[in-house]
Amino acid sequence: MNRRPALGLILLFCFTLLGPVQDAQSTETKRIIVLAAASTTTALNDIAEKYQSETGISVRVSISSSGTLARQIMQGAPADIYIAAAQDWIRTLTAAGYIEPDYTRILARNRLVIVSPKTENATRLLNTSKPVEVLRRLDGGRLAIGDPAHVPAGRYAQQALENLGLWAAVRDRLARQVNVRAVLAMVERGETPLGIVYATDAALSQKVRLAAIIPPESHTPIIYTAAVITGRALPPVLDFYNYLSTAAAQSILESHGFAVMRDVAADPGSADQTLINQEPTDQTATTGPERP
Repeated sequence: MNRRPALGLILLFCFTLLGPVQDAQSTETKRIIVLAAASTTTALNDIAEKYQSETGISVRVSISSSGTLARQIMQGAPADIYIAAAQDWIRTLTAAGYIEPDYTRILARNRLVIVSPKTENATRLLNTSKPVEVLRRLDGGRLAIGDPAHVPAGRYAQQALENLGLWAAVRDRLARQVNVRAVLAMVERGETPLGIVYATDAALSQKVRLAAIIPPESHTPIIYTAAVITGRALPPVLDFYNYLSTAAAQSILESHGFAVMRDVAADPGSADQTLINQEPTDQTATTGPERP
């Protein structure tokens, strides 16, 4: 009698019993996947590296525009945490059931500036209230901005240009880019005389100079929000989510030029918290449990 088939069935049965345990363990210990707005690249990589050195848990950061990442989440891309530079994407994903409503948290703020190539000789800041100055500096070239269709920096830029009376003059001279880092790179290469980026991105580059500071009242407040993806509120994920609001992580954000939200976390009734309750472009954020 051939006993090998029977032995094979027994081994298969044993492995079947062990399988769920192994899968559960890998789920609990796998690396954390964070989808984050392109403008957070350097700061978030530093935070992830520090967190990994402290906990041994790996954090993989995937960078793109907030809108592109939101669409990836809706299409089923693997993710644990989403960090957006625009409140409307947080609101859209929450309404559609892709975000845990009890786990959204404001992290930081930013502002817009106009930059020019370092080789540009002009040193005087542009007067953004005078379209003729901007057009003169463009000198027939294009103005680089993030594509307003899916890049928050581009939407903020469009709002500012409209409110400053510049949109009509430049809308046919735009170089629309896939994210704000692409805008910065275009200006660095001298492919366009001007570009609108976040102040944090401008501060990172040695190849651009400040051409103008865009008045913050000319656009919706630039607020970064972290959110846990539906079904991913697991202990390791929540630990990193809460770590983003610790003094260590906030200090890293601050060192990269972001305005951090320590006061908002401590006082939900503060003026900054009021900013995130505005409609239709802002989404209320709740803090969730604090990290031990």
